Order: sequence, then C-alpha cells, then structure tokens
Amino acid sequence: MRLGALILAGGRSVRMGRPKEWLPFGGETLLGRIGRTLLEVAAPVLVLARDHEQELPPLPAAVGKLVDQRRDAGPLAGLTQGLDHLATVHGFAAGDAVLLTACDLPFLDAGFVRGLTTHLAGHDVVLPIRDGQEEPLAAIYRLGLRAAAHELLQRGAGSPRALAAAATTCRLAGEALASLDPSGRCLWNLNTQTDYERAVAALADG
Repeated sequence: MRLGALILAGGRSVRMGRPKEWLPFGGETLLGRIGRTLLEVAAPVLVLARDHEQELPPLPAAVGKLVDQRRDAGPLAGLTQGLDHLATVHGFAAGDAVLLTACDLPFLDAGFVRGLTTHLAGHDVVLPIRDGQEEPLAAIYRLGLRAAAHELLQRGAGSPRALAAAATTCRLAGEALASLDPSGRCLWNLNTQTDYERAVAALADG
C-alpha cells in the first residue's frame, strides 16, 4: 500500500493571532517540521495553501504544494482535492491511502503514522479518538473514498468527520491509541498562544 500525506496550511490562525505555519519550533517552523517528519513515512507529502498569495515558510525540497480550489469550504474539500491529486497525478489506487493533517501538530511523528496504518486492514479510515473527541486531521483515508467525498461535498458537508461516518472506520482510542503515542503528545494541536507556549516548554523538557 502506498501512503501519501496532505498538510492543510491555509487556515487564518485567528485564535493564535499570527500564522501558525511560520511559528518557530525547535530550530524550524511548525510547517517545516511536520513536512520533514512526514517525509519519513509518506510520499508524496503535499501542503495545501489557501491561495497563490499565501507565503509559506521554507520547506524540504521533496514537499510539494497545492492551492485550495474551494476556498473556505472546509477541510473535507481539501481532503477531496488531495485524493483527486494523488489518484490523477501520482497514480494512487483505491487501496492506497493518505494521511490528512494540519500544520499545528508539532509532535506528530513517523512512528505514530506507521502505527495508524497497521489498523487499516478491513477499513477505509483510521480515526484517532482523543479524550472522547474525533481527530479527523490526524487520520488516514483510503483513495477508494473519492466518490463518497465528492458526494458529501455536493451535499454541503465540510468536515472529514462526515466521510468517516459514511465509511468503514476504525476508531482508535484508549489503550490502542496510547500504545502508538506513549507520550500523549502526538495529537496536541496548537490553537492559541498558550497552547504554543506549552508545546515549546514540553519540547525543551524533552
């Protein structure tokens, strides 16, 4: 099975107050860090920007860039565009998959992603559940969901949760999730300055 990765980087970062993708973290930017990390486990790794004017920080040469074709339509639109691109440009088949994530999960690591893929057998989606909340932006989706994703978009759906609800989904929680993420940090997402400061402190503590 082939695995690609799509990083959503077109958010407005309203709660953070400044572009998340440019935030420094461990000697690199948040976006550069997650791009570099995902190159260890996925190919291609793609960043989805909101428009041609959005300036992105420097990225590893192997990380590609897409521009959102449906601005402000929600992350399901970005996922659908990514699925289409992987199928038509990179020749991904229905049984191949993509990790969908965002640029604000600084502790997401390759081992965690590999662990998620081990739960794909018999499923179309692997969806982590943290503290009772679904994490659709740290989940894996098979290419065979393209038609369903397009249909949901036409109905006005905006969240990948709708796709997971319509698919054969492995919802990963409890001990099964903890075994992939012993530190409990892989799913930390940074929405506010307080979140960012907490993550920087955790990085410094090791």
